[in-house]
Amino acid sequence: MHPDYWGKGIATEVANLLVNFGFKELHLHRIYATCDPRNIGSAKVLNKVGMTQEGRLRDALLIKDGWRDSLVFGILQHEWELTSS
Repeated sequence: MHPDYWGKGIATEVANLLVNFGFKELHLHRIYATCDPRNIGSAKVLNKVGMTQEGRLRDALLIKDGWRDSLVFGILQHEWELTSS
């Protein structure tokens, strides 16, 4: 997302819509997401939508300047149901 739009709740709203769609429409059991550990804003968004940090994948992504870790976040359908009621 372009920095001009950071901190306005847009990413959180989109993440909420995706999680809701996944559980309501697709009847998924589990949804997960990853983010770069340096991206604190993304980690905050994933926490805000009810996801729990489950772990860290070391050197999981090769980017032009080298290997990067990824944080893994997840939410289960029954956890989402508790927070969406």
